[in-house]
Parts: sequence; C-alpha cells; structure tokens
Amino acid sequence: MIFGVVFIVALPLTLFADGKETSIDAGDIVASDFAEMQEYAQAQYEHLLTKIEVANSLSDEHKKLVATALSKNLEGLPICTFNQEIVYAEESERSETRLVTVHDNGILTDDKGRERLFSEWKYSPFTAPSAAGMDFASATIIDETGTDVTFQFRFDKKAKSASENITELLRDLRRVARNLRYELKVDSQTGAPKSLVLELIKPTRVFVIARVKKIRYESVYRFDENLQRFVIPEQSVEYTASAPVRGTESEKIDVLHSNFECSTPIRYVWRASLD
Repeated sequence: MIFGVVFIVALPLTLFADGKETSIDAGDIVASDFAEMQEYAQAQYEHLLTKIEVANSLSDEHKKLVATALSKNLEGLPICTFNQEIVYAEESERSETRLVTVHDNGILTDDKGRERLFSEWKYSPFTAPSAAGMDFASATIIDETGTDVTFQFRFDKKAKSASENITELLRDLRRVARNLRYELKVDSQTGAPKSLVLELIKPTRVFVIARVKKIRYESVYRFDENLQRFVIPEQSVEYTASAPVRGTESEKIDVLHSNFECSTPIRYVWRASLD
C-alpha cells in the first residue's frame, strides 16, 4: 500500500498469519469474570467523563452520553466462538468466512488452523476504532433527533495510548490528522452507542506528492442479550489513495460478525490500562 495507508485498512490477510506463534508474556492480558468486567467498564466511564470535561460546547448531560457510549467500547473478548465474514468489494476471490474461537489465554484460532493474539487482531466484533485519538475539546453536536444524538470530534495530534497497537495507529493517522473527524451516534436517552465513524472529510496531501483521497471506517453497535454487552456485527472500511508511478489504489471491505456461542460462565480478556 501507499505511504502507510494500511494503518486504517488493516488487510485481513494479516489477521492470522500461517504458522505464527505469539507470546502472551507482555503482561497486558487479564482474565476476568463478568462482575470484574462491569467494574472495569465503570472505571472506563469515570475516566472518560473526566476527559470530556474540556468539551465546553456540550452540556453535562451530553458529556455523560459520550462517556457512556465510549465506555461500552471495551477491548475485551468473551470466551466464545463466532463467524467472521470478510467481503472485498472488488476482489471476491479474497473474501472468506471463518469460524473464530477465543481462548482464555488471549489466543484466537480459526477453522483454518491459524492463530493470533487477540491484541494483534485487526477486526473485532467487540472493538471499534480507538477513541484515544478524539480531541474532546473540539466536541460538537452535528445532529440531534428525538432518539439520537450525533457528536463530532477532531483528531488529536498529541493523542497517546498505553497500547502499543493504538500508539502505532495514532502515529500513522497524524499524517492526515487535520482533516480527520470522528462521528459518534448514541441513543439520546441511554447513551447506548449506535455507530462510530472515523472519516477523512476531504482529500489530503501526504509526503508532498502523494494524496489520501478517502478514509472511512464505520462500526455499527448492537446489544447482545446473551453476552450482556455491545457487539459490532457490522464494520466497513474504505480508502482511496494516489501517488506517481503507483497510480490510484482503492479498497472497500465489509466485515460481518454473527452466531456468537459463549461458554458459561462467560469470561473476558482485555488490555488492563486505560487510554
């Protein structure tokens, strides 16, 4: 790909590299039960509510809605199996459906004999693009109805994260930061997340001669009664970029998750640190 556009595309062929083994000795994998997961979510909410205080254009109630919605975007995975379908718009031969199994040591395996550590996994039915890059001070409301509120945020070029993967993502996104926007759509009564979009609002020149014309990453949320948490059944990724010699490169990928089957009691693994 051109000049690091892969930071947002996260090509699915790299999700499970054949024969790759990953150590889990890094210390950021935590096994927990459901009650502890809820405590973690509450801690995330309180942390986010403190960060969103700088959003002077929002009311206190709107700030609570944002913190509530983003606190549902936990990185943890319940111990379960589910189907993952990856659909390429232009290259159908690369599309595939796999059965994924989450193990209690943080390793994911699929029915094709491949494995990966969950923290290195690119498309997850439980995690949308990290909110670590949100400039909370820039928060505005761009749409409000009787049922929904949509918030917009600029990208924070100074954003940091305790997660190595997210730090790398933020570093790459800084190249087009001035024209990146987050849009968070939430239920206006409960703060339940409905969708999160990270989008480039206009073409942006990178490295003098190259241009990123389109970036759009959307995650749609749904509450799963059996899991008692939000899942992301639909994700879509689009990008277009151009450079001399290489010409224009485009990609559109849809990722669908379904058929969740979880063990009882449900257990979770996640990164322990808060962004």
